[in-house]
Amino acid sequence: MNLSFYLVASKDKLSEEKFLNILKEAVKGGVCVIQLREKNLCARDFYKLAMRVKALCDELKTTLIINDRVDIALAVNACGVHLGQDDLPLKEARKLLGNEKIIGISTKTKEQIDEACKFGATYVGCGAIYKSLTKDSSVIGLKGLNELTSHIKEKKYSLKTVAIGGIKDENILSFKGMFVNSLAFSSAIMQSENVYQTCLDIKNKLEAVLSR
Repeated sequence: MNLSFYLVASKDKLSEEKFLNILKEAVKGGVCVIQLREKNLCARDFYKLAMRVKALCDELKTTLIINDRVDIALAVNACGVHLGQDDLPLKEARKLLGNEKIIGISTKTKEQIDEACKFGATYVGCGAIYKSLTKDSSVIGLKGLNELTSHIKEKKYSLKTVAIGGIKDENILSFKGMFVNSLAFSSAIMQSENVYQTCLDIKNKLEAVLSR
């Protein structure tokens, strides 16, 4: 499972066509996972959008993760779901989704890492590393990230690690030497004037910093 180049995407005020075109350009530039995060859509509209994104991801052979909504993930047959600490409990999500689906969960403490491993998470989203628009929770910084990933390594957990929150092209190299499998991006790509080129530049840097 390749999570290395992870995009957290929200349509916001974009037209659906513009949004889908951004996703397409991002995948062409190297993105391999799209997390569809829609906090302001009703269930029906979220479902309709997710169906279109799923069709695009199938066409481009890209992994689709749905943020928070296990029901939407099941309805569109997404590859998995990403949960926050206040969402449906991981244990229950795993029962509903089965063992084959990807489940990621946001974490910022060692205790949350332990719970994630115990109840069957595929990966943990560690952060927020920096302040961001999508991760309004408290920042753990690079020091906090290192503590969490060191804990995973010491415990010999099989969890993949995704660093998330405020990550941009200019701070990618700060992660060099850290035990992380993926970096997640949002505004750095979604607000780019040249999505394809931005993603190419990011991909080149990721190859130098990520653990395999």
